[in-house]
Amino acid sequence: MELTELKDKIINSFNGTETDLNSVLQMVEADKSIYPFNEYEHLICSLINKNGLTYEQYLEIRAEYISENPNLWIFEISAPRGFGEGFAQTYVQGKCSKLKKASKKLDQEYAGEYDLWLDGIKIEVKASRAVDSDVEAPLYVRALSRNTKKNFLMNFQQLKPQCCDVFIWVAVFRDEIVLWVMNTNTVKNHSLYTDGQHRGNHGNEGQLHINQGNISQFNAYELNNDNIEEVIRKVAKKSN
Repeated sequence: MELTELKDKIINSFNGTETDLNSVLQMVEADKSIYPFNEYEHLICSLINKNGLTYEQYLEIRAEYISENPNLWIFEISAPRGFGEGFAQTYVQGKCSKLKKASKKLDQEYAGEYDLWLDGIKIEVKASRAVDSDVEAPLYVRALSRNTKKNFLMNFQQLKPQCCDVFIWVAVFRDEIVLWVMNTNTVKNHSLYTDGQHRGNHGNEGQLHINQGNISQFNAYELNNDNIEEVIRKVAKKSN
């Protein structure tokens, strides 16, 4: 359920007069909302005040919205490390107990250049969130669903194919989390991959942008079951 659908749901649940509804909509439209007092909070409270929306109806709408958008909290993570390491790496590790956080204990030559370790396989985890690229607003307002038709842009950056065997990319939608598992050669040789992300890095880091027009190119790399260990081992062989 997108935010526009949520607004329609709230309005269609109103049982009062059309006059009351229009007056509320005009008031909300003219109001200057500021977080956390946004237009939806104002709309719901005003409709309840008009006795055309019950508290029980509000709870039903709220429960349905939360159920259909379980990942909205992830869009509220503001710190890059909190999103990339705190969420993404933890999420991937939760898929397989054999995935270990990289360290010198596991790899004496380790210098922070990749994230996870699986029996000698070096894995780098990158994450991005799908947000409406045509709107200026906080991420949690712009968050999109997997089947969206809106424009979006996910940037997987600071990619170092020379430092790992496998990439795991975590794509977060408001209703689904998608994992793409690829060997480094696939990423390095992909037509969308560009190296030299920053001046002076001599091609040591690259990036790849995914949007509504090219996302289908990555369908073949999507993890479609929970056996991520098997997929990682299979993909790693192709990097050798």
